[in-house]
Amino acid sequence: MKAKSKLRQAVALLCSRSTATSEAYTQLVLECVRANEIDQAKRLQSHMEHHLFQPPDPFLHNQLLHLYAKFGKLRDAQNLFDKMLERDVFSWNALLSAYAKSGSIQDLRATFDRMPYRDSVSYNTIIAGLSGNSFPKESLELFRRMQREGLEPTEYTNVSALNASAQLLDLRRGKQIHGSVIVHNYLGNVFICNALTDMYAKCGEIEHARWLFDRLTNKNLVSWNLMISGYVKNGQPEKCIGLLHEMRLSGHMPDQVTLSTVIAAYCQCGRADEARRVFNEFKDKDIVCWTAMLVGYAKSGREEDALLLFNEMLLEHFEPDSYTFSSVVSSCAKLASLYHGQAIHGKSILAGLDNNLLVSSALIDMYSKCGLIDDARSVFDVMPTRNVITWNAMIVGYAQNGRDKDMLELFENMLQEKFKPDNVTFVGVLSACLHSNLIEQGQVFFDSISNQHGLTPSLDHYACMVNLLGRSGRIDQAVNLIKSMPHEPDFLIWSTLLSVSATKGDVARAEMADGRM
Repeated sequence: MKAKSKLRQAVALLCSRSTATSEAYTQLVLECVRANEIDQAKRLQSHMEHHLFQPPDPFLHNQLLHLYAKFGKLRDAQNLFDKMLERDVFSWNALLSAYAKSGSIQDLRATFDRMPYRDSVSYNTIIAGLSGNSFPKESLELFRRMQREGLEPTEYTNVSALNASAQLLDLRRGKQIHGSVIVHNYLGNVFICNALTDMYAKCGEIEHARWLFDRLTNKNLVSWNLMISGYVKNGQPEKCIGLLHEMRLSGHMPDQVTLSTVIAAYCQCGRADEARRVFNEFKDKDIVCWTAMLVGYAKSGREEDALLLFNEMLLEHFEPDSYTFSSVVSSCAKLASLYHGQAIHGKSILAGLDNNLLVSSALIDMYSKCGLIDDARSVFDVMPTRNVITWNAMIVGYAQNGRDKDMLELFENMLQEKFKPDNVTFVGVLSACLHSNLIEQGQVFFDSISNQHGLTPSLDHYACMVNLLGRSGRIDQAVNLIKSMPHEPDFLIWSTLLSVSATKGDVARAEMADGRM
């Protein structure tokens, strides 16, 4: 604090004068950069501009640019860059960094393309910016371009390229980068090894990820978290729990990321009580940890425990986020607990999250399952934006509540608004046709799944059609439909055929279905 106070005094003293030397400005700007004192740096810039001071070279302005970029002060960086009479590659790189940190991808690309000269830092910055802002394909294209231009990717660049490969699940590209990393002897870098571990885990090569992890001598907390999370993503939660014990024995203390991942692992194994024990032992819980435990209870069929935990969370003064609200509302839906669902809806309104896509979809589902379909529609109608999940929630809600006419009308609205239906949508649509005995329309919708919408009909879709055809007495058509299926009919298909055949008195078909079950 003393150092910062002295710096502020020094800046104030300089600004009280009408002139200052280049050395004085440079010394104070560098002190501002070291102390992360952005406000004092802006005072110095303002003083320079007011007194028409122009540095002899770009160095001084570059320092200010890097400071603005570091703290995401995009407008300040842009304004300063535009005023600079002389720029060098460091100036351009600083502006690139500002755009990358702020997520301004269009400006990032445009600035990169305008650069009169690019170095490896320029490429590092844009490749990392694109990868970090979910533009992995573009990131890898520039990674290849960098190599074509004869610039050697640094360790930092390879990390960004590996992250992009992981996002795309591009194992082939990831392996190519791995080979280059070995050639350049970068495997001692913990950040590269972490990126490789993550890439292999996300691409389903979990054993390869573990092989790399075991050979990493300088593991950090991120290394452990990536490997633990990799096991969960690859459906091996038991190994994740075992790795937690190894982590503790190694002297690394779990953090909130570790905790939320391990909770998910325990719950996947049906060990929700052990997940709660780990949760209780951890002192510095954040909202992600609380939500992980809530979701764990819900997925374990422990919805009442999820509601109790939600109340505990509120008593501990944690503010639920959209994911927390959607999880606990889903628990209310499974319990058909209207009282709790309405109370939580009220809390989401107070938090300003009731129109969030996740929360709204959960509320629509909850009100539908509690029989208040008009309340569900009210939530749907006031949403500022919708996605296919929201439309599906409302369509399925109408189907569950026997409002088939409303559901079919809503489906037409969905198509008119250019939303692409998915398999869940068509389960709702075909269910409505089944309830209303709309045989011909049901057949049209079923055919449109593949013909118009490019989807493959699922077993649920076939079961709906077998039921619809069978109930109308078209047992032969139902059997022919089963024979035309591209995959093996399951228990649901044969039990549906058995039921409709028995109802219609078709003993031969009923016996055939019974024999296949």
